[in-house]
Amino acid sequence: MSIAAEEWKAEGIQIGQAMGKAEGKAEMLLRLLRRRFDLLPEAVVTKVRDASEDQLNEWADNILDARSLDMVFGQAKPN
Repeated sequence: MSIAAEEWKAEGIQIGQAMGKAEGKAEMLLRLLRRRFDLLPEAVVTKVRDASEDQLNEWADNILDARSLDMVFGQAKPN
């Protein structure tokens, strides 16, 4: 295998691992949201699955204090 091919393969593996990590976080966040708030609108599921890893981390932190889905996503603030 050429050096370029080896580099592309290694880069592809890193991208795949990063995507897998974000996808895993998204699925865990969805599981927690369903447990806390029951049924989720499809728009929320899509939003979570399309989010960056940093955004998923922020929302995961928010779920601890949130009293609503809007609060998880930073659209409403606690009183």
